[in-house]
Amino acid sequence: MHLRKARNFSEARAKFYCITVAIGLGHLHSKKIIYRDLKPENILMDEDGYICLTDFGLAKILDGNEQAYSFCGTPEYLAPEILEEKGHAFPVDWWALGILTYEMIVGFPPFYTGSANNQKMYDLIKTKPVFFPDAKKHGIAMSEQCKDFISKCLAKKAADRLGTKDDINEILAHPWFDDIDINALKAKEITPEFKPKLSKDLLDVSNFDKMFTSDEAAHSVLPMATVKKIEKENSKFAGFDAWAIFISILKLKCKSSW
Repeated sequence: MHLRKARNFSEARAKFYCITVAIGLGHLHSKKIIYRDLKPENILMDEDGYICLTDFGLAKILDGNEQAYSFCGTPEYLAPEILEEKGHAFPVDWWALGILTYEMIVGFPPFYTGSANNQKMYDLIKTKPVFFPDAKKHGIAMSEQCKDFISKCLAKKAADRLGTKDDINEILAHPWFDDIDINALKAKEITPEFKPKLSKDLLDVSNFDKMFTSDEAAHSVLPMATVKKIEKENSKFAGFDAWAIFISILKLKCKSSW
């Protein structure tokens, strides 16, 4: 929503979001979790203007040198190795970080074609070098360090990609981040370029996308057959917390649909 409103962010603002996302990805990787779904829609902003990653539906635990083989993710953000379906691991997240950084500054992903046919875009992802806009012609200024960071994140071969050898440590060591105090960032002592305006009105939803706030708040009703099945199996929920019960109900609902 914020990127759409601004069309594109300043390099400084994009760098702040980029390094915050990088730290989040680095934490996941330290827990052996590959994220695989980085995109603007999966990033939320808190009241201080800092950001959080959400939606771990495509996340996967990888042990040791284990590889993942699922063809998954958002088309514009897919790394070449995912497209080739020969196995992928943590470097796909650093590829996606490069795509995100480019999109934040330029306004659209580097290999985006606008076509409904994704195959052309997939071919560009696998073969085309990154094109950077001309500052005078396009009105989008990017420092050489920024371009270098994006280019290294978008190395076609995973083995050559920034972050592959030493994960988050290699990312944070890039010169583009030399002017950022990592400890101050983690302590939220750096003032972001943008901070959302909050009010004391609990019904104020101005910081949420109208796509969501305009939806009707409708109740979903379970079929009676499903309700009876839940009641019949109710004793099996003894000792479960609310989340476990919710998941169990979903499973029962899915089985009744099958």
